[in-house]
Amino acid sequence: MSDSTPFVVSIEIPVAWGEQDAFGHLNNVVYFRFFESVRMHYLDRIGVLRSHNEHGLGVILASTTCDFKKPVEWPAQLTVRCGCTAVGNTSFTMAYEITDEQGAIVATGTSVQVMFDYKQQVKARIPDAIRAAIASIQDGSFGA
Repeated sequence: MSDSTPFVVSIEIPVAWGEQDAFGHLNNVVYFRFFESVRMHYLDRIGVLRSHNEHGLGVILASTTCDFKKPVEWPAQLTVRCGCTAVGNTSFTMAYEITDEQGAIVATGTSVQVMFDYKQQVKARIPDAIRAAIASIQDGSFGA
């Protein structure tokens, strides 16, 4: 990765009034929904959604984390970024970053996705085509 950041997919998300909690800031569960939204764009770009639809081979979320850095209050427009940081035999790890309009980091996170054969209900090896797509989108950081 030429700029030393794994973040290769980015979306803009406006904070909705109803996403605030009783303390007047963005509720913690919403951050995970934002991570999921950008992750789905990433999975689409690397072919996982097509693989799931055509072959029943997709991913299942094994774990996810979020570190809250700064409270977010309505109104706000956030940028949510993600990218892959590691690829194993059956799983890959992603990193996330959420920034506010001023570019301040409001949250960071991670997730581990396991390739999953939904027909057989077992984990599976990451297909070579998906490995190659990850390497391509991540600017060659990971070998196919």
